Amino acid sequence: MRKNLTAIGGSLGFIIDKPIAELYQLDRNTEIEVTPKEDGLNIRFLKPKTSRAKDDEVLKAAEGINKRYNKMMKNLAK
Repeated sequence: MRKNLTAIGGSLGFIIDKPIAELYQLDRNTEIEVTPKEDGLNIRFLKPKTSRAKDDEVLKAAEGINKRYNKMMKNLAK
């Protein structure tokens, strides 16, 4: 597949077509690793190590823990 580079601000980039993005389950938050090689570039998609909870899910869980163990935590802090 041949692609042309596109100006993005003062940099250059290329567009990953939707079928390829879907095949590799890529989205705008996907991290990539670009490694220079003698004959070009190696591009590797980095997958998250674990499923990351959203910030609001983490806050909700923390609130539940604080409600449930509030008295115990205060006693431990003494």
